[in-house]
Amino acid sequence: MVDDSSRGYTPSDWLVIPASHYLTFVNLPEHADFYSRTLTFFEPPSDELLTRSRQKADQAEPRVEVTPQLAFCFNTLFSMVEKGLSQDAQRHFLEGFYTELAETNALHLLFPGGNRSMKERVAQYLSVNPGDPHPIDTVAQHFSMSRATLTRKLTAEDASFRQVLTHVRMVYALSLMQEYGTQIDLALKCGYQSEARFSLKFKETFGITPRQYIKTL
Repeated sequence: MVDDSSRGYTPSDWLVIPASHYLTFVNLPEHADFYSRTLTFFEPPSDELLTRSRQKADQAEPRVEVTPQLAFCFNTLFSMVEKGLSQDAQRHFLEGFYTELAETNALHLLFPGGNRSMKERVAQYLSVNPGDPHPIDTVAQHFSMSRATLTRKLTAEDASFRQVLTHVRMVYALSLMQEYGTQIDLALKCGYQSEARFSLKFKETFGITPRQYIKTL
């Protein structure tokens, strides 16, 4: 389903969607600059928290008004990589973030559950390490199927493996643009050996070149 409605967001809002969803953003000239940060969650929330979030939800709008508690949890998670915490400690912090999202009726928007499409499952898997080579045979093996079966399932959803991989890498590129100054650094981090090919894929995905996008930051 394609939703071409227009929504406006402010600095006090979060847009909460699964990583595999496709979105188009337009930053209007009269608006301030914006930036994005990306976290990859290696463990899903409990069914209890997801049920609590769904029961309280009164709309499907993927907007969350950021509370001080949510901001604290997110910023803590984002900086944990520098703290050298144990995996158990990281799990506890992640559980706290999930709990706060459930309290704001938004956790189920991040983890919709149900029968996920093949495209969503592949995108989630690729999102863990977007810059890795990811040969299709290896990815198919992860899902216990042949390359031909994976290709057929994606084709039935009007997608291809290359399209899903490109989209995952381009979304990853957006999150990296805050810290990597040169385009070749971005290309290499996202799994491209050629700066020109990275720029081409970026423009095909977002309609502008990486350099044009960086000027909006």
